[in-house]
Amino acid sequence: MAVSAKPKTISSAPQKNSLAGTIPTKKLTKEQLFKIHAEHIKQQNATQTPNGPRPVKQPNLAEAYPASTKSIRDLEIIPLSDLSVETHHRGKGLIVKVVSPPYLGAGAVSIVEDHWGNVDKLAIYNQGDSAILSGVPEGCIVAIKEPYYVQNGADNDFMICVDHPSDVILLRFIDSIIPEPLRLGPLLKSAGEWTTAGDQAFLQRDFPTAVFCYTEALEGLEDHSAKAPVYTKRAGVNLLLGRYDAAKADALASRIGASTDWKAYYNAGRAAYGLCEYATSKSYFEEALKLNDKGTANVQKEYERVLARVEEEETGNYDFAAMHASLSPTSVHIDAGSFLRNTRVADSGFHGRGLFATRPLKAGDLVYVEKATLMPNQYDPARASAALYSLMVRQLCDNPSLADTMLKLYPGQLPYDLTGAEGSMVDGVPVVDVFVVEGIRTKNCFSSPLSTYDDTKPTYNSVCMAKGLWAHSSLMNHSCVPNTMRSFVGDMLICRATRDVQEGEELFQQYVPVKTLVDVRNKEFEEGWGFECRCGLCEGERKSSEERLKKRKEAMLALEKFLDKKPSTGKGATIVPDATIRTVDKMMRQLEDLHETEVYESLPRLTLVYPCNWLVDAYRAKKQWAKVVKYSLKVLRNFGFNTAPRDEDPAKLTADWDPREIYTRSGEVSLMAVHVVASLRRLAEAYAALGHKELAERCGEAAKFGYTMVTGFSEDVDALGQ
Repeated sequence: MAVSAKPKTISSAPQKNSLAGTIPTKKLTKEQLFKIHAEHIKQQNATQTPNGPRPVKQPNLAEAYPASTKSIRDLEIIPLSDLSVETHHRGKGLIVKVVSPPYLGAGAVSIVEDHWGNVDKLAIYNQGDSAILSGVPEGCIVAIKEPYYVQNGADNDFMICVDHPSDVILLRFIDSIIPEPLRLGPLLKSAGEWTTAGDQAFLQRDFPTAVFCYTEALEGLEDHSAKAPVYTKRAGVNLLLGRYDAAKADALASRIGASTDWKAYYNAGRAAYGLCEYATSKSYFEEALKLNDKGTANVQKEYERVLARVEEEETGNYDFAAMHASLSPTSVHIDAGSFLRNTRVADSGFHGRGLFATRPLKAGDLVYVEKATLMPNQYDPARASAALYSLMVRQLCDNPSLADTMLKLYPGQLPYDLTGAEGSMVDGVPVVDVFVVEGIRTKNCFSSPLSTYDDTKPTYNSVCMAKGLWAHSSLMNHSCVPNTMRSFVGDMLICRATRDVQEGEELFQQYVPVKTLVDVRNKEFEEGWGFECRCGLCEGERKSSEERLKKRKEAMLALEKFLDKKPSTGKGATIVPDATIRTVDKMMRQLEDLHETEVYESLPRLTLVYPCNWLVDAYRAKKQWAKVVKYSLKVLRNFGFNTAPRDEDPAKLTADWDPREIYTRSGEVSLMAVHVVASLRRLAEAYAALGHKELAERCGEAAKFGYTMVTGFSEDVDALGQ
């Protein structure tokens, strides 16, 4: 989110025991380490679910420490026996050989040995499935930069804990930095043997090993014509792994200046498509078609697909209904481009950067449509946060170009300063600080339903939310009474204007649904994002006295407590007695009187929304349509929509009133919500029952128009139910 970096205190992690800072005098022996490790692997083999998701070690920001930004060649290599407990060994490094198969849980735990003969336990976390280090094979040589040594719970049991994926490096077997006692020399003698080994690994679907083998083969080749087919193979495997940066580089490196280069451009186009670089992808496919003038079905198909994405980016024309129809809980990714040209990024007078309109927008217009920068391709609310965090880390490792977008987002206040080296390449891998990633996730991700349209239906479980990161949307600042509204269709975020917006005007969104009381909601903003909201509603409500605020809070809580015992709709609801309705009406008028006219003349009165809606439903059940009109209009008024000079007596309403006008008044402090749509539907129903046919039709049209803002695309307001 685009919020100011207001300092917030994060306590340092407490020391776990008295051994902190000391070299342990008692440790598990080599035999004990291997025995315990073998038992873990045996248990793993007996209980592991094939292809089941591995647990994720999600970091605790209170225990954050920075990733190493130094090369292993600039660090002092120390023996395992020099490691101190609960210590980050800055300026130091380890080079060790993996001497056991990995035990796979939240990380990969292996037994390692250094060239002095010392043995210890190594736990590697946050490696993606595309990396060999996600389950580092026995016999590999790895370097650990500025290692963190921790106690593993039991007495005398310790391990090297690697949280940042860039803090551990897989070394080539012939790397000169490997100490002689650990040096094995090349496992295979020729580039051809490495290529064959890569082909075999590919057939076994061990794609990380295939990439490793092809890389070794390329190191042994000097002639470019001999390298080209190996580059092509590695590009293909990287495409399968989703490592699109590397796939594009390999594809372009495979060119030899002949007509056969069409395949290189084809692979480069597919890689650019995977990075959502659609204009670049289009240019590569066009080169492929030039070189292969007969074309192939695959190239032509991919070219037509990218043309559709480019058109979406340029025009904002989408078939939202078809997109919605394609969704399922295991397929939330939609093949579509982002339409962003109505907005630009600039410094905000509120907090940091913000989004601004590049042209005038009318209420209901598309402001932008953004494909998620990252969102797991599954609708699994139970694992939503962990899955998004894991995906963010993996993608930063696999596609370093994402750092330019992701790492510019606000991570909150960490207990250390960022160096600016985050995302840069060191020792051939991008520096990925998992605590920065987690900070960015917590401050910038959105909770989203599979579809906002479905979320409005009474039968939908609206508490089930997935998580995603939309980098462009994250730059928009918060307002409790914003001029835009977001909705979701799978991994597509749809942003529509809720009132007229002028060119150059800053665009705002709600970070979370706003609480009714100004002090309560601003406490949430302070704790969650470190800012105090200065929107028109919050600034206006602060003019109210503390005494009035206290009395409103007391009256609101008393009224809500009474209403919760007297449901007017839903499970347990019955026809409400007149005496109960009169009590609610009286209590509501008392709460209404606690809103100072000089403060709330043009502000929403959110404390009154719930009781007004309750009264609407109670009177509707009794078919007292004049009262339904009265309180439905009050609902609109309490959301800040100006219905004046409408009279609450429907018989006196002017026939020319168009309720759609409530959306078009630029600058009003109003709050669009699905309850506004529901109130317009109730008005349409009540006016029809009272014989005001045209007015009922206009209210119905206004409800449909508002429903499009809420859902992003649908006018089927009947989906709201009765």
